[in-house]
Amino acid sequence: MAEEEQQDESVDQEAGSKKKLIIIIAAGVMALLLVTGAVLYFMGIFDDEQPSTSSDPAKEESAEKEENAESDEDDSVESAATYLPLSPAFLVNFKAGSIRVLKVEISLLTTDDRVVDAVKLHDPVIRNNILLLLSNQDPEVLKSLEGKTNLQVAIKGVINKVLADKQVASKVKNIFFTELVMQ
Repeated sequence: MAEEEQQDESVDQEAGSKKKLIIIIAAGVMALLLVTGAVLYFMGIFDDEQPSTSSDPAKEESAEKEENAESDEDDSVESAATYLPLSPAFLVNFKAGSIRVLKVEISLLTTDDRVVDAVKLHDPVIRNNILLLLSNQDPEVLKSLEGKTNLQVAIKGVINKVLADKQVASKVKNIFFTELVMQ
């Protein structure tokens, strides 16, 4: 009888350990599925449709009409935004004051590929005019945000003037300082 009890206990222990093993494996598989689903969700795999920014279809139609009207008005070849860095950086020396050197790296924003080609073609003229503009700046004024913003507008004007002189229909939309060092 004692032997039967020992056999029953060993059978119960084996059954208990098998159940534990099955539970551990099932939990591992569930965790793996959960992690895989989360990774796919955050990668955007489940996003088939782009969400609408507006719930009003009339507003969406009017926005599409405005975009089409703008593209019809301008006969240039419009594309996605293109950033063109002007390299190498512009380096200017000042005669007097606490700031003696100005180093500026500039990138241009345009939506017309013809502007990119024209800027590359007329790079020497554009660089010359920008260097002349930079050398005439007051370094003390450039310390302020307003001075830097005014310089951006002036550089954009210089570049667009060169493009207009060379009969390029489109213009540079904006310019950005990617590096600005004053010492």
